[in-house]
Amino acid sequence: MADLGLAETIKLQGLAGKKILIEAALLNGLPNFTIVGLPDTSVNEARERLRAGFQALGLTWPNRRLIINLSPADTAKSGSGFDLGIAVAVINALGYGNFPPHTALFGEIGLDGSVRGVRGILPAVLNAKKMGFDKAVVPSANKTEAALVSGIEILAVAHLGEVAALLGVPNLPRAAAEPQKRKTDAETPARPDWETCAQEDLNEVCGQEEAIFALQVGAVGRHHLQMVGAPGVGKTMLARRFVGILPPLTAQEAMEVAAVRSLDGEQITALPDRRPFVAPHHSTSAAALIGGGSGVPKMGAITRAHRGVLYCDEFPEFRAESIQALRQPLESGTVDLLRARAHVRYPASFQLITAANPCKCGYLSDSGGKCSCTAKERVAYRNKIGGPIADRIDLHLTVRRPTEAGLRLGGTVSTAEAAARVIRARQRSLFRNRRIEGIAQPVNACLPGKWLRGNCRLSAVMYGTFSRLLQAGEISLRGVDRTLRIAFSLADLREKDTPGDDEIYLALQMRGAGIG
Repeated sequence: MADLGLAETIKLQGLAGKKILIEAALLNGLPNFTIVGLPDTSVNEARERLRAGFQALGLTWPNRRLIINLSPADTAKSGSGFDLGIAVAVINALGYGNFPPHTALFGEIGLDGSVRGVRGILPAVLNAKKMGFDKAVVPSANKTEAALVSGIEILAVAHLGEVAALLGVPNLPRAAAEPQKRKTDAETPARPDWETCAQEDLNEVCGQEEAIFALQVGAVGRHHLQMVGAPGVGKTMLARRFVGILPPLTAQEAMEVAAVRSLDGEQITALPDRRPFVAPHHSTSAAALIGGGSGVPKMGAITRAHRGVLYCDEFPEFRAESIQALRQPLESGTVDLLRARAHVRYPASFQLITAANPCKCGYLSDSGGKCSCTAKERVAYRNKIGGPIADRIDLHLTVRRPTEAGLRLGGTVSTAEAAARVIRARQRSLFRNRRIEGIAQPVNACLPGKWLRGNCRLSAVMYGTFSRLLQAGEISLRGVDRTLRIAFSLADLREKDTPGDDEIYLALQMRGAGIG
């Protein structure tokens, strides 16, 4: 009869987790080490890491046939985080003790026996808690991150020797040395754009009061926004300062953002308080923007921007498939990536800010006839974005060059002032929206159409205006709902219970500007 050892861990598929049972069986036969259960290359390479780690520890490697089974066997496994669980299962198969039931094990084993940090510890421990695990054994490098999850006991280990001692392995020939500190992927801090944006203030922007007001409207209702203007008018300056006026993350949102960053390889030491700002280059592929890749799909830029801002500068220069791939995430707030061996759902509830020139050369809106584009080139440039995506963007803003008077006046609104207005208006909207049935999220951009039509009193003049625009094809039924949502954000900024004709007319104007 085989000597059987057991251990448990969590496999991440996106931010969702699946319980994995690790079985180690020692059989009679020629010495061999096999891992089964759809392991990828990184999991299979655990064979060599564990052999070296056991030798560094002074623990005799079994001179028998060793089979590791990762169950369920029909689920693909990837990553080096299975190493510690496999090591514990092998030690258990050798006749030593084991951790109590409902203990999840995470960690990569180094050739010197050290237990090294892995990415995705925060979502892994969150899933372990949801699945009823009582304890999680994690690398010391991930201890602070794992401790952010309450309600589950965290045991941090730095060396395989610590684990072996806990399992009752007696008289280890060699004491576990303190492993040398190394910078692993999980320990390498990222330098994201939002850290830089935190130091930038709106009062540095001169002569763009109309644009700053539009940003506040977008921040109140979480409306997607497009800025069109000649090169150098300040589109990127405005976008980078937009994060500063957004309301702070709630506790739940902060945990979601931290989980995404952890899965992306960032070492988490505390829950974030600022929203992400992600600005992919216009040459970014659809897979890098949305997520994808062979095997188990990886997250894309829209998931890194979850609960924050995705800024697409030179939006018409993005690949057509990348632009059109944004349609479904903009509506649902998630992205589903299906492959032959995996189905992964990533969160993607972001606010889209785009910037574009009025034409390919960029100077159509400038006086003096500087534009060198032909009429055909202008039409082709406008059509790159496409109607379906443009219709999903709520606010269309034309950013003009500041006048001499505006430059002399300087910045008139600070980030702190704008943020205070936004927070007051957002609190007003939250008080109303949380009582609405069927709303996906309690923000104005998600107000249900049925509720809008029942609670927004349109005058005869506005009914006629909407009717003419619909008949002329200048607005869609989706556009009508989005216009009313903007109107509610304007009303919240003006501390009104419901929007009137002034707010609805202004909302129509803010949706009406486009390229050209």
